[in-house]
Amino acid sequence: MTPALSWTEGRIEDTVGGEDAAALLRELIDGRAPIRAGITGPGGAGKSTLLHELAVALRAAGVEVVTGVDDRTNAENCTQGTTLLVDDAEHLSDDEASALTSLVRADGPHIVLAFRPWPRSDAVARLVDRFGRERPHLVLQYLSVSGIRRWARVLLGDELRDEEVQRVLDLTGGSPRFVDHVLLALRDDGWDLRATTPLPATALERLRHRVDRLDPELRDFIVALAVGFSASGPALAMSARFAGSDLRELMTAARASGVVSPDGALLPIARITVLQSTPAHELWPIQRELVDAVEAAGVPLGDTAVELARHGFRDPRVAEALRSHADDALPTEPVEAWHLYAACIEAGSDVGALAGRRAQAAWSAGDVRAAERLLDGVLTPGEHPDLPRVMKVAGAVWARKGMLRRAADAYAGLAETADPTAAPLAAMTLAMLGEPERSRSILAMAPEMEYPTSSQLAVSLTAEGILDALEGAPDRGLSALLQASSLMNESDESVALPEVPAVLAAHVALNAGELGIAVEALRSATDAAQGGPAFRNRLRLTHALVALRADDPARARALLETATSSHRPLGLRDEVLAHSVRIGLARRTDDLATLVRAWNGARQTVVRMPIDLTALPALAELAIAAARLHESHFVAEPLERAWALLDGLGRAASWSTNLHWAAVQAAILRNDGSDLAAHSTALRDHGEADRVASRLAEAGDVWASALAGDVDLPTVEHAVRDLALAGYPWDASRLAGHAAARAADHQDTLRLLAVARHLHPEGSMLDAQREQVEGVDARHDDGTLSPREREVARLVLEGRTYAEIGASIYISPRTAEHHIARIRRRLGVTTRSDLLARLRVVLDDEDDAR
Repeated sequence: MTPALSWTEGRIEDTVGGEDAAALLRELIDGRAPIRAGITGPGGAGKSTLLHELAVALRAAGVEVVTGVDDRTNAENCTQGTTLLVDDAEHLSDDEASALTSLVRADGPHIVLAFRPWPRSDAVARLVDRFGRERPHLVLQYLSVSGIRRWARVLLGDELRDEEVQRVLDLTGGSPRFVDHVLLALRDDGWDLRATTPLPATALERLRHRVDRLDPELRDFIVALAVGFSASGPALAMSARFAGSDLRELMTAARASGVVSPDGALLPIARITVLQSTPAHELWPIQRELVDAVEAAGVPLGDTAVELARHGFRDPRVAEALRSHADDALPTEPVEAWHLYAACIEAGSDVGALAGRRAQAAWSAGDVRAAERLLDGVLTPGEHPDLPRVMKVAGAVWARKGMLRRAADAYAGLAETADPTAAPLAAMTLAMLGEPERSRSILAMAPEMEYPTSSQLAVSLTAEGILDALEGAPDRGLSALLQASSLMNESDESVALPEVPAVLAAHVALNAGELGIAVEALRSATDAAQGGPAFRNRLRLTHALVALRADDPARARALLETATSSHRPLGLRDEVLAHSVRIGLARRTDDLATLVRAWNGARQTVVRMPIDLTALPALAELAIAAARLHESHFVAEPLERAWALLDGLGRAASWSTNLHWAAVQAAILRNDGSDLAAHSTALRDHGEADRVASRLAEAGDVWASALAGDVDLPTVEHAVRDLALAGYPWDASRLAGHAAARAADHQDTLRLLAVARHLHPEGSMLDAQREQVEGVDARHDDGTLSPREREVARLVLEGRTYAEIGASIYISPRTAEHHIARIRRRLGVTTRSDLLARLRVVLDDEDDAR
């Protein structure tokens, strides 16, 4: 039985194939004619290990083995049946090669030569070629992923994770020798495979010894490759150090040594070894030679500049190469640009001069706080060398914080310097502040961009679109904004902006009652990461606000939770959006306790909320909630600023309609007849020019009539249908419910409740109204109060009458009376004093439980 090669169980089967090695072993044991075989591969491929395995297996089979070429290698000792194993045959002298050649005869021994591809003397070359003609050399290849995984199991006794196996392969190229060193460093020294982790001292010493054994000229060549010289570039030929060297021969020697891959690249583990073990004073001259040679060759430093900076080499040429590389990466790869600018500083660049670029990279990568910190350091008196960029990033940061006026002034100032890219930014921002005339003036004076990028075209279209929407052409404006949003989605370029086109398009669509268009624009922008990470949560929150309007609370809640659970902080404008969605969700579920908590959490933000066109829907939601909670004074000042903005636009119908509608609802909640009449009149006045305003005006009149007890079924149904078509399905459901509660005819009530249920099937308000009409109570009288009953109970404790309770929570006095009667029954009380005493205890207990 032929003995097995134990090494094949670990590596050989993955490199040359276990069958090839085993077949050679069988022939050496059983073959009658002399066998001449060659085993070749670069240094570290495993030639010596395989020869050792062959020797052990042959001796176990009773075969005489002679190793090496020495005095025993003669006709008397190496007879037929003996196996001669010769390692490092490339180093044989001519005499040794001749001695081996003399043994190649019919009655001679088996001979197995192991040799590197290079160097060879003529005598060795002839011998190797002769062996190769008799049988193909057994060529050892490097390990693959599966081979490394199996060998790691042998050496470590455990499995490596896939990413660890890949990292070992990346470091070593699969060279068995280097794989051994890396795995031993893992096993014995607990080395972390991350690229930034230095090699342990013991592993470094073993690896350094391999490099130090190389010929001095070859070692210099390896060091040159380690610091950044490319084997295929012109820099090596331009280097004075290698002026008299045969570079082709050096590369051949490097490949044969096993520290260079077949494509001429130095193995990463060898580079780490050289750079970590070579003193800085020895590296610096050759690093300098590299930069000089690259400059003389007239080629860019490229990635070599990064490596030079990373290893502490400082040179203005390296810094400039890194800056240029970072500038190229900045529009589409901001994270890479950020790291390149850091390397640029390490190479000696001025920190202040790069602040604007680094701030733009930070903004585009979503780290707004880092961008702001960098800007704080350069926004001081005096001219900055990169002022336009600094001011554009600063404008985006200020806009996010709610300081649109400051951003607009910054952009306008840049536009006055004939910066063509600043004018659309200024126009967009001023339009959001309600200043279309100044916006148009800035655009008119701006020079045309000769070769605009897709993102620059998108910004220009955004400015035009929002201005059209302000100037009485909302359909044309929406078209331009949607086109701008599509362009921005398709562009890979990241630009610091005060607002993204998708958000403005959504607001224009919202004004027009086109909720589907708003949702699609925001969804597409979110999928395309429009504006980069800095706008991710703004897109989500705007989408949540649209979902709230579309009566899709589940979607609104999911978007809100995703945005507010993000590790990225919200800017002030986004905080306002988040609070308005949270409050809107509580209001639509008629959960007073949740609404109060949400309102209390928002009060500080409401007081300081910035006002621009995109804030109006959020302000409308806050104004209704404030009226519901008797805290309208909190929104008085923001509303005053909002009306002033709209007054400057001539109360443009498409932008003011929603706020008028919110004011109508707030007036109903406050029982403020004069305010109700004023805003209803404003909606009617706008109705001639705006279809949404016309529908809202009708709905407002019908709602007021219904609350007064005048319910005409066809009129209410028509108003409800139009209100839903105008983009207010939840309000339409609420109108139907209120009218149902006040209808004189029982069949009209049931019909209106069915309409309300169809529009809003999950409304808690409708549950109470249905119970009142149908005489149904699905809850058990177990002494606990529903959310609606707790709301009524708190108002009872405040001493409110049935009418006041109804006005406060949008129900009729009759429905309020019904709730109170049911509360009495639940609590088992008959007198008012007992009811008040019991309510205080129950509400206190339930509050404590929460």
